[in-house]
Amino acid sequence: MAQLEFFALTAAQAASAQALDDDSNAAISPRAVDNESPGVGLNLSDSAAGYERGDPVPLTGMLVAARRIADDPAYRQHCPGLVAFLLTLPWASLETGTIFAPPEA
Repeated sequence: MAQLEFFALTAAQAASAQALDDDSNAAISPRAVDNESPGVGLNLSDSAAGYERGDPVPLTGMLVAARRIADDPAYRQHCPGLVAFLLTLPWASLETGTIFAPPEA
């Protein structure tokens, strides 16, 4: 299973993020955490509003987006407001097999 860094977003935050993207150059499409028991992640951000570094981030009912978006030159150029918004959210290193349900056969 792959260990990747993800921002954790509520449904409202995901909608706000999508309103800040640029569909033709740098769109964001947060994915629902759909495993039945995803547990929690540990916040690795020093600038997440309402979280200290190391605080647990509940993942049930959340959506995730790749942390690398904040460093991607296309996102920084075409939707700097989105990057600034994402940097206020918690992010964690998560195993994809833990947060996403297996594909249906």
